[in-house]
Amino acid sequence: MSDTATSSEHHLVVDSLTEGLARLVLYGNDHIYFDCPVALLPAGLREGDHLRLTLTRDDVARLQEQAEVKNLLRELTQGSDPDQKDFYL
Repeated sequence: MSDTATSSEHHLVVDSLTEGLARLVLYGNDHIYFDCPVALLPAGLREGDHLRLTLTRDDVARLQEQAEVKNLLRELTQGSDPDQKDFYL
C-alpha cells in the first residue's frame, strides 16, 4: 500500500533470537528496536535476516469498535443519552 496517509513501510533486521523473542532493529538506525514474539514472524527466521514491516491504519475496525462501545454505553445508561458520561452498574 503506497498511501502514506494510512500506511508506512519499514525495513528491519533480526538482531537476536532469545527465549521466543526476536529483537528487530530498524535498518540504518540501531537506536530504534523492539522485541516481537517469534510466533508472529515468518517461520525459519534467523539472526541477520531482513524483514519488511507495513503498518496500515484500519479505519473500518475503528468505526466498528466505536459503534460497539456506543451500544454498550447505551445499555449501561439504560437507553438514556449515549453521550451521558455517568452510568450505573
